[in-house]
Amino acid sequence: MKKGTSIKVKTAITTVVFMGILTAAIAVIGYKLYHDSVMERYVDYTETVLEYSYRTAEKYSFGDMIAQRSMPEDYEKLRADLNEIKDSSDIEYLYAMYFEDTDRLDGLCYAINAKTREELNSGKPLSEIYTYMGAPVEEGAFEEETLEILRRAVADGKRENGTLEGYSEWYGHMLNGYRVMFDSSGKPAGLICVEIDINRINSGVHRYIRMVILTASVLTALIVIIYLLNTRRYLIGPVERIAESSDQFVRQMQSGTEPEKLVFKDPEVKSKGELKLLADNVRSLAEGVSSYMINLKTVTAERERIGTELELARKIQADMLPNIFPAFPGRSDFDIYATMTPAKEVGGDFYDFFLIDDDHLCMVMGDVSGKGVPAALYMMMSKIIINNFAVQGNSPARVLELTNDLICQNNDDEVFVTLWIGVLEMSTGRVVSANAGHEYPVLRNAGGEFELLKTRHDFVLGGLEGMTYQEHEFKLEKGAALFLYTDGIPEAINVKDEAFGTGRLLEALNSNASADPRTLIANVKKAVDDFVGDAEQFDDMTMLVMKLFDN
Repeated sequence: MKKGTSIKVKTAITTVVFMGILTAAIAVIGYKLYHDSVMERYVDYTETVLEYSYRTAEKYSFGDMIAQRSMPEDYEKLRADLNEIKDSSDIEYLYAMYFEDTDRLDGLCYAINAKTREELNSGKPLSEIYTYMGAPVEEGAFEEETLEILRRAVADGKRENGTLEGYSEWYGHMLNGYRVMFDSSGKPAGLICVEIDINRINSGVHRYIRMVILTASVLTALIVIIYLLNTRRYLIGPVERIAESSDQFVRQMQSGTEPEKLVFKDPEVKSKGELKLLADNVRSLAEGVSSYMINLKTVTAERERIGTELELARKIQADMLPNIFPAFPGRSDFDIYATMTPAKEVGGDFYDFFLIDDDHLCMVMGDVSGKGVPAALYMMMSKIIINNFAVQGNSPARVLELTNDLICQNNDDEVFVTLWIGVLEMSTGRVVSANAGHEYPVLRNAGGEFELLKTRHDFVLGGLEGMTYQEHEFKLEKGAALFLYTDGIPEAINVKDEAFGTGRLLEALNSNASADPRTLIANVKKAVDDFVGDAEQFDDMTMLVMKLFDN
């Protein structure tokens, strides 16, 4: 058999995967929380710088400068103050701008910008460093969505600080803080803006996450190693020793060791808890198996003895029933054939037929309640009693009465027998019968079809002592046939829990109604087997066919 993955490997893989998932979850959650926290602080910082810049611009009435598109003497003073703010702040851009027409997104112009000392010392002329009132904003400097937010803020005269995240081909991914500037009449004139590079923010976040992942990975590796070492010591090792002891025990059994000599090696599990309980249970199981095998050895020998005796009982029972065919080779006026298929080794069904004299043939079909050996014993007793009373010349009804009284004596087990008995007078075809709770016989007259012969049922044998039984007469023509059976035929059950029934029985008989007795029984047996299929036979099945010939 192909060896599967060991528990050590499975444990290691499971631990690594679990810790990996845990580390990833910590990293993702940590990133989200840290990123949100950092972004919140930067938003607060942006708004702080923006607020300070706004108040500085207000001091110089910058809203009027924008509204008038003018750059008075205070314009450069304002720029100098804004430069100081930018130089002392951790921001990328500080500027102001306005819309030529607040109903449209185009026509956006700069009003002023601020630079740090480092930017001013770059050696470039101020005309290239600074932007002045009316300088058009670069095309593509803002996304259309960002422009719409800024335009609406001016158009609506929004008086609170606003922040947004935007992206442009010129400046990249930026955090933008904006505030609407108003002129002296309170009319919105433009916007003062502060921007921080989000990539710089994310860079710090990523450095933090890398450190978290590195730290978590090292801790994960240490935890995995410690976990695997402990698992090896306290779980895998004991399990392997238990498995080794069990394997040795199984090999002893497979090698044919006598049950009395089987030994289970102690796996020596020192730790308490579930594994100790498992080791003790496996030891108890091994000891139980050893005891079971000792008992099984004794029981098997006993079963073999009982099986031999049951086979002998089956043979004795079969030999007690007429089983040599043709049964009357010297007679050419009739033919008879019968079979009995027990549900167990021995059964309670029986049939019998014998000549009382040259002109009278007695036929018997019986069914003892119950199955197995008890039913078989009553079956043999009933057959002998009925045979003895019948050959003495008693009528069918009298035979049943005498048999019933004998069975009722000492019938503590309350066993009963259903039985049909009939005596055929060969010369006339007259049949005298009696029925003790048995199935209706099936009759076919010459040239016709098989039909149920419904007569009165009297009480079963063995039920009540002193019962009387009625006799019924019918006639068999030359070429007619009589079919007798037990309830194992119509009550045969298939896998759908459906009964075979007398309707299917008649169909099987009439499928070849003129056949000989052996063929008729074979047809019925095949029909029952096909109907039952894989369902288990739960009752004995017994059949008898007697056919009169024309000659």
